Amino acid sequence: MQFSLIGFASLVARARCAAFRCAIVLVWVSVSASPAFAQRSAAEQAADSLFAQNRWEAAAAAYQSLTAANPAVGTNWANLGESELQLKHFDRAIAAFARATELKYRPFRSMVDQARAAAAKGDDEKVLELLKGVVDGGAGGALRPYILGSAELSRFSTDARFTALAALMKPCTTAPYRQFDFWIGDWEVQGARGGVAGHNTVTLEQSGCLVVEHWTSSAGGQTGTSFNYYDIRDKKWHQLYIDNSGNAGSFPAMAGTLADGKIVMLTDDVNNTLTRWTWYLMEPGKVKQLEELSTDHGATWRIVWNSVYVKQGRAP
Repeated sequence: MQFSLIGFASLVARARCAAFRCAIVLVWVSVSASPAFAQRSAAEQAADSLFAQNRWEAAAAAYQSLTAANPAVGTNWANLGESELQLKHFDRAIAAFARATELKYRPFRSMVDQARAAAAKGDDEKVLELLKGVVDGGAGGALRPYILGSAELSRFSTDARFTALAALMKPCTTAPYRQFDFWIGDWEVQGARGGVAGHNTVTLEQSGCLVVEHWTSSAGGQTGTSFNYYDIRDKKWHQLYIDNSGNAGSFPAMAGTLADGKIVMLTDDVNNTLTRWTWYLMEPGKVKQLEELSTDHGATWRIVWNSVYVKQGRAP
């Protein structure tokens, strides 16, 4: 089992304990939760030191001894594979990385490392087979920078099959990530009674993974920025909004989903108060944005902000 920051955070949050007791939990989690993060033996530390110094021949010999004595430690197999790859012992490297994959030590990263060794060996078909396995396993997006930055794989940049796989690795391209694209643009924001309430530029950033809002009030003085992203873990949209008031608590974080063509996000119910924001495309070039407040756990709502976004320039 790999160490999980999410699991760690949840455990600490659930503890809700005194500082001393939480410190004990922290030590137990970081040392005992995962073999990859468990305390290394003196022999393993010595091998790791050789590895860190790029002393590949000595490191390979050390890890060979360690894997022979205890073949169940994925870290040692992965480091052995890298040492053998640097020594240009390609078949040994592939075998070591394959063993790390079997032990589920960074399995998809270890598959990419197998591909690196296969590329260095000149086995192009094996490279493409392994990378396809990474893509099919859903890890292509996370490992795309590692793959594209690999020296061993750089010669594949003009290979049509490789570029097709690289395109599939591009993150945030599936339909859920595109649900909020209707808000992207340069907008004049009009209030419920007409008149200009402000200006908003909404951009798509981080390779299409982040929708960023840049708000300026027409009254002057007030600006704000929100970060909006789809989280594949809970399949929800999330927003964090920060303005220039210095009071981050004025706008609690929200989360929600697309329903009936509308993005609807809610804050947590705190002190019987809920805030709900809704966005939807009224017609090409016009977006409705609505803020509602409930003080009875969502039984009833009242509108506190009602605006229409009018796109500047030619509507799509």
